[in-house]
Amino acid sequence: MSYSLRLLHQSRTYKKRSMPRTLSKYTVREWLRLRPLVDRKNHARYQIRERLALARHAGPMALPHIRSQKVLITISFNDPQVIEWQIKLIARHIPHAIHIIADNSDDLAARTAIQHICTSTDLAYVAVPGNPWAKGKPDGSRSHGYALNWAWENIALANKPSMVAFLDHDIFPIQKTDPFRLLVSATVAGAVMTRPDGRWYLWPGFALFNLDRLTTTRLNFGKDWLDSLDTGGLNWSRVYYHLNEGELCKANSDRLPISDNIPFEEAYFERIDGWIHECGTTSALIEPARRRFLTELKRRHTIEILAKSDLDDKLETNSTNLAP
Repeated sequence: MSYSLRLLHQSRTYKKRSMPRTLSKYTVREWLRLRPLVDRKNHARYQIRERLALARHAGPMALPHIRSQKVLITISFNDPQVIEWQIKLIARHIPHAIHIIADNSDDLAARTAIQHICTSTDLAYVAVPGNPWAKGKPDGSRSHGYALNWAWENIALANKPSMVAFLDHDIFPIQKTDPFRLLVSATVAGAVMTRPDGRWYLWPGFALFNLDRLTTTRLNFGKDWLDSLDTGGLNWSRVYYHLNEGELCKANSDRLPISDNIPFEEAYFERIDGWIHECGTTSALIEPARRRFLTELKRRHTIEILAKSDLDDKLETNSTNLAP
């Protein structure tokens, strides 16, 4: 049995629901403390806050050149360096695709730099407005989910490309490739995140959608925070649960060490279908000095990997003093 068929078969055993975390998963103690009601109230509150922000800042972008085309949409965030690398590598290795930057940066200097990079390369730049999760206590997953939802509604649905691929800003093609070939006979494709109970979702850093085959456009890239599904997890009940055999194409992927003496539990790279992903550190428990060391070490190795992909311009980094 193929991976996709086995995954879809397992998902059929999971009861469909529109709310996070089924009632049967709560313990007696949690019921006595009214935890199911509190969770549902919080879930509704978060969803209402986001929907209000999306409605308030709705602004369909007029991009007629992407109609009926294959489009890559990168959600950028505060890192002009990786955006510059990604733009150059996509232009070299996927020249047929249209590439758009949807900028979710909350740092004004970074946003200005990213816009300048897009302008200098004649690439469409769109600033994501009104992110409700960018203020106060930061929540990267919710912020990313909002940016994806805004881009889906105001770029994709507003202009009707034939296929859309959402990318993280730190994933790079390192060889000639066509990610849209994964959608030749599929409705959705990409890097699949699974759970033991059979649920799954596409990691939104490499997630592809065939708009001509989708039976609904009411996607929600938010995280199912009550049931351990990260950004994109709410699409389980919107889209993925309803798919049949053959409608999912899973991209090949594996993990690569960043160094022989760095365990996967701390940091690693991902190789996804001809792309390399510069993942973040994997544990929130890593002390700040160690986290900085891992981040800088990984950036240095990223430069080495991308240099091998025959990128014309010399790649530079500000990483220095790589001492843990």
